[in-house]
Amino acid sequence: MKRICYCVFTGFLYFLVGSIASANVVVLGTRVIYPQGDREVTVQLKNDGELPSLVQAWIDDGKTSTPINKLKVPFVLMPPIFRVEPGKGQTLRISYTGEQLPQDKESVYWLNVLDIPPKGASSGGNTLQMAIRSRIKIFFRPPLLNSHGATEAYKNVKWTLTSDKKLRGKNLSPYYVNISSVELDINGKKIKTTAGEMLSPGENKIFESPVLMGVSPGTKVSYGSITDYGGIVISESAIRNG
Repeated sequence: MKRICYCVFTGFLYFLVGSIASANVVVLGTRVIYPQGDREVTVQLKNDGELPSLVQAWIDDGKTSTPINKLKVPFVLMPPIFRVEPGKGQTLRISYTGEQLPQDKESVYWLNVLDIPPKGASSGGNTLQMAIRSRIKIFFRPPLLNSHGATEAYKNVKWTLTSDKKLRGKNLSPYYVNISSVELDINGKKIKTTAGEMLSPGENKIFESPVLMGVSPGTKVSYGSITDYGGIVISESAIRNG
């Protein structure tokens, strides 16, 4: 889950990514799975803070620069704006509008939850307010695909070495595969990639790491993939010829 902090300071708006601040209103889950046949799916929120929060929620297609009022997604989200008292929760309802989406692979969208805390009492001077946005993925799953196939999708990642000695992963499945970490054992030395990646169906992607000298077909790759429930499965595969 990604969090973006919006800071209001004497009338100016700053966008901070990766802040140490945490939201009072939290999403109970790390992803949403939407089977096409379901009338709606629900997402639970909870206010773990000591003050009420005003929350705005919306869905985007990954283009974060698009204004909310111009977003076009095949879902209706209710309620879009609400207040959550401290210690209480709120249920978001997501409904598919029926717009035509690919039937041979998953589609991905993003649920955004913006937590706007109340303005604190101030005796004067400058006031700093933090509004924190949480984002989690919505995976839209057509009828031909099922949860069992998604559970096994990580086994369909093919690992190869590029001509300039970089590790490349290709997702041969119709599901999105979220790789959290990759590690290679080269002559007893552990080499890790610098970040995880999400592989869309059929996608090739380079996993950045130090130059992989001494790697050859058959070298073992250990990688973690994130399940529908937010857990991590560790698997091992061998690098193949490109």
